[in-house]
Amino acid sequence: MTRTHGVDLSHWDASFDPAKATGRIDFAIMKTSEGLVKDVSFAAMWSGVEKVTVRGAYHYLRSGWDWRQQADFFLSVVKDYPFHLYALDYEGTGNTMNAKFADMARLWMGYIQTKANGRPVLLYTNPAHYDADLYPYGDWMKNYPLWLAQYWNNPSPDKNPGMPRSRKTGDWMIYQYACEINFAGHGPEYGIGSKSVDLDVFNGSLADMRIWLGMQEPDEPPIV
Repeated sequence: MTRTHGVDLSHWDASFDPAKATGRIDFAIMKTSEGLVKDVSFAAMWSGVEKVTVRGAYHYLRSGWDWRQQADFFLSVVKDYPFHLYALDYEGTGNTMNAKFADMARLWMGYIQTKANGRPVLLYTNPAHYDADLYPYGDWMKNYPLWLAQYWNNPSPDKNPGMPRSRKTGDWMIYQYACEINFAGHGPEYGIGSKSVDLDVFNGSLADMRIWLGMQEPDEPPIV
């Protein structure tokens, strides 16, 4: 099956210039905010991301701040940029994993969906967090497309992530299959200023992804 290839970017990547990439890049998803702080490399990353046809933005949810303030802050950061999808990054680092934090994720996702003007809103997490830190407090996640992170020892864009509870095999939209854990040192191949890179695939072709995002087909090149 043909899959669409992308990168996940944040300040950890230092810089991004797709013109320097030798690896395939069909889409780019960038971190825009964490808690109530804009990603420190937002402007620098955007200069590269805007050159990629399909673009996404994500927010790292923090348990120490009000979910509504975080949601409104995320919207204030992305409002003037032509992103095609939004995502919530739900992870344990720096957070207290409990029922309150799980509900914050639910509320953030629902609120952003009402403000997204038709853009898909994805939940980024890994199967372990889904099962242990979200599912015990409700199965609202089944209503959102998944961006799953799972790193096999031998990374491959043709592999599949293990699925969390209540999700059938193949019920994922984006799969992050490589990072510094299992694919260290390959950043420059993807136009990234640091050594490592987070790599993703969309569960379908580029044409499928464009249809899912409601994007028009690219213009035909002029006949010379």
